[in-house]
Amino acid sequence: MIVGKYRVLWMVALLGILILPGCSQWILEGIGTKTAAPIAEDEIEVAEAAENGEGQELEGKIDTEDWITVESDVQLPILMYHSISEGNRLRVPREEFRSQMAWLRENGYYTLSPEEAFLVLTENRMPSEKCVWLTFDDGYTDNFTEAFPIIKENDMKATVFMIGKSIDKGHHLTENQMMEMSRNGISIESHTINHLELNRMTAEQQEAEMVQSKELFDRILDQDTTVLSYPVGRYNEETLRLSEEAGYKMAVTTEPGGASREQGMHALHRVRISPGLSVDGFASLIENASNH
Repeated sequence: MIVGKYRVLWMVALLGILILPGCSQWILEGIGTKTAAPIAEDEIEVAEAAENGEGQELEGKIDTEDWITVESDVQLPILMYHSISEGNRLRVPREEFRSQMAWLRENGYYTLSPEEAFLVLTENRMPSEKCVWLTFDDGYTDNFTEAFPIIKENDMKATVFMIGKSIDKGHHLTENQMMEMSRNGISIESHTINHLELNRMTAEQQEAEMVQSKELFDRILDQDTTVLSYPVGRYNEETLRLSEEAGYKMAVTTEPGGASREQGMHALHRVRISPGLSVDGFASLIENASNH
């Protein structure tokens, strides 16, 4: 009986050894959804990523010779889209989007890159009296299949804020799609790793979301990722400080209205574009969000 008892105990111990790694991995994955566990198999060095903040000088990449200087601080419309499809308030149908881009082109609006937007907001210099910055949150597949062709047809630029852990996942951009867009006037910037509300996180968790995401896109696209979009627009005072320390030059919120330097370069407002908007309504939104 004693031998049988020890045999049972030995089998239980062996089973525990075999199961434990799997349980540990499950626990770590659960924690990772809250603390931005690196998405690559190789660990991301946070300290190294944080040192990449400065990047190249913007002036060296942008021809500003014909830019105009304005006397007052610029108020810039940063347009916020999500999905180019149909179904809910975050989805703008393709034909509505097409009409909106046509209106911008026909009315002489210049679409900015992130680097250009930074100069416009910080130096009150502009490539045109009429400028907008097109942005898309989350990085849905239809940003590539529906929005990208229309943007190219109109010879425009735009920015997609991509969620790190959504790359190559269902209904989101693949790495190859991001690379193609990046080569053709679409900037891919950070929407954190896990798309969690930053204001509900500790400072360490916020830092991990920001720094690891920046390092990821720097590596994939061989760039200096300079802009962060706060998930669901949520942030607090620590968020503002940490986003700058992580190496981002700008961060955007979901606060409504035109963006200006006085808001702080890490708390820029945006103009939400909702479905069902008429062309006149779209025009009114942009004109009200601009002071030039």
